Amino acid sequence: MTPYRRLRDLASAVWPPLPVWKRLDAAVLSMVIYSVAAGVTFELTGLHMPNWGGMLTLLNAVVLGVLLQFRNRESYDRWWEGRRLWGQLVNDSRNLCIKAAAMPGLNAADRSELGSAVVGFAESLRDHLKGAAPGIGPLEYARRTMALLHRWRAEGKVSDWDLLLLDPHARGQSDVMGACERIKNTPLPLSYRSLLRHGLVLYLLTCPWLIFDDIGWWGLPAIGLLTYFLLGIELTAEDVEDPFGHDADDLALGKFCETIRNSAAEVFSGNG
Repeated sequence: MTPYRRLRDLASAVWPPLPVWKRLDAAVLSMVIYSVAAGVTFELTGLHMPNWGGMLTLLNAVVLGVLLQFRNRESYDRWWEGRRLWGQLVNDSRNLCIKAAAMPGLNAADRSELGSAVVGFAESLRDHLKGAAPGIGPLEYARRTMALLHRWRAEGKVSDWDLLLLDPHARGQSDVMGACERIKNTPLPLSYRSLLRHGLVLYLLTCPWLIFDDIGWWGLPAIGLLTYFLLGIELTAEDVEDPFGHDADDLALGKFCETIRNSAAEVFSGNG
C-alpha cells in the first residue's frame, strides 16, 4: 500500500465522506453569508433584539429536536426494512435453488431454467425499484417461477410434498416485491416533512440575529456548526428515506443481485 493510499484511508477513517456534502456545504455557506449580513446590520444600526427572543429560540430548538428525531427514526426504519427484505430475498432464492438441486427428478435443464428465473426476478426487481424499464418485469419472473414448479408437478418430476417445500420460497418473491413497493410508493407524510422544513428555516433565519446580539462575531462559527448538523440530519434523512434510489446512502441492490446469481451458479454447478 502506497503512503498516499494510507493517508487517504486514514483521512477517511477520521473524517468519513458525507454523501450529501454538496448540498450541505452550499447551505452552510449561504447561512454564513446571511449571518455576516446580520452582523454588519447590527454594527451599522446598533440594533438590539428583545430579551424574550432567546427564550423563543430555545423553545423552537426543542420542537425541532422532537421533529428531527421522528424524521430520522422513520427514515432509517424504511432503509433498514429495505435491507431486511433484500436479505430475505437472498435467503429465499438460495433455499429455492438448494431444495430444487436435491430433487432427483429434475435434470440440468430444469435447474438452469429455475436459476434463470430466480436471478431474473432479482435483477428486474432492482431495475423496477430504481425506476428503470426492463424488458420483463419482476411480476412476470415470479409468475414463471411458480408456473415452472407446477409444470414439474404435472410432469411428475416433483411430488406434492416437494411442491410444498418449494412453494414458500417461490411465494417469498412476490412478498418481497410487494413490501419493497410499499416503501417506494408511500413516503413519509408531507405534513411532517413540511413542518420540519418550516421550523428549520425559521430557526436558522432568526438564529444569527439573536446570537450576534449576545456574543457578536464569535457567533459566526457557532452558527456554521449549528447549520451543518441540523441540515445534515435532515438531508441525510431525506437521502435514506428511499433506500432504492441512486444516492450513495441507498442500498447496493446490484450486490444483492450478484450474490443471488453466484449462489444459484454455485448450487447448480455440481448437478448434471
